[in-house]
Amino acid sequence: MKRILGLLGLIFILILCSCDDHAKNQKTQDLKQTLPPNTTVSNEAISIYNINNTIIGKIERYGALVLTDDSIIYNKIPTGSVDSISEMDYYRYIFKTKENIKLGTVKHWSYEAKNDTTIIDNSLYMFVTTGEISDITSRTLRLYKIDLKNNTMSVVFSETGGFPYNSMTAVGNKLLMVRVIAAGGSELEEYNSETKERKILKKFDFDDKANTGEAIRQITSDENTISLLRLKIDSDGKSKLFLDVYDHDMKFQNSVDVSTISPNSTDATQSELRQGVSNFVVTNDYIYYANFSITRFLGKINNKSLRPIIEVNPEFEMSSESAKSELSGLFYQSFGQKNDLYLLSYSNGTIRKTTFNADDKRYYMINISRYHDKLLITMRYKDPNTGEELEPRLYYISMSNLKFSAATVR
Repeated sequence: MKRILGLLGLIFILILCSCDDHAKNQKTQDLKQTLPPNTTVSNEAISIYNINNTIIGKIERYGALVLTDDSIIYNKIPTGSVDSISEMDYYRYIFKTKENIKLGTVKHWSYEAKNDTTIIDNSLYMFVTTGEISDITSRTLRLYKIDLKNNTMSVVFSETGGFPYNSMTAVGNKLLMVRVIAAGGSELEEYNSETKERKILKKFDFDDKANTGEAIRQITSDENTISLLRLKIDSDGKSKLFLDVYDHDMKFQNSVDVSTISPNSTDATQSELRQGVSNFVVTNDYIYYANFSITRFLGKINNKSLRPIIEVNPEFEMSSESAKSELSGLFYQSFGQKNDLYLLSYSNGTIRKTTFNADDKRYYMINISRYHDKLLITMRYKDPNTGEELEPRLYYISMSNLKFSAATVR
């Protein structure tokens, strides 16, 4: 029970509160990684289909799936079923050869930050928490590197008491990481993947007792800029959210107040602004924001003001990308009967729409992982009345084979 209480404590710290069913679905995916003792958890066998609904492969997995140019990176409980997770194996499934290659084992595994994985050259970087997640003195945050050329995994560095929801982005051969500091505040750290050097680029002070100061919620980058999402809480308790933009040499460019990101939650706007941020992308002044509650926002920055470009709901999600696309952003309506997908052009702002359905129309999308033109779509179905479930499916398809409409939405 300590592990699940620990994660709930982290959720409380991030003010991750919502009564919406979709928020519960998201939290369930995270809590699945930290179940209490005496609760049996198991791997899941899942078939991989092509666009013609033909089975092309199969994996047995437990948690998150990461798509690379030719493979899936996934984790798996070594014994298949356990009462309490203590070890986690990591594998790579190669589409062409149908091989399942073991990459390594993480001992004392507690949590994997599924929203933050980044590829630099032939290496995939990800954060994994080990130890007792509820105890800051016992848990350890580890940055893992998966060598996609040699099919190995290793620890780059470890941080005792590290925060499991730290975020990262890649700029050239450098990995930029936002780290929440146990003593208060946050740091922006750079790791050079070639020289192995680490250095602190910026620090932000936050007084936990007074609940005032500045904290970095997320980081993202595009081909020209680095963007930090900065939360500022004044002494009167008023919160504001800023988008701070730097060039790739960390020279400050501008700052935009984005506190007008529309809250979809029943919480007060101030509380909503303090939420932890699960997904954050800024490319060519287009911005996507998703927090751990139910707020989703897709918009554009014009003359230091923020405006939405399409109305969205809590089930509107962006595909996860270990290698960010500079051309377009792919979005989808999760847990929906229509299975709508939207493609936003970063060059001209047009949004094109299509749908993707399995041969059994009851299936709905719950997750999409993207690697440039390739997509890995996770689909499920559970009858809301009877509880009947269909076997889950993975679809590995090319985005170019989907027929997006010429209609545009501005």
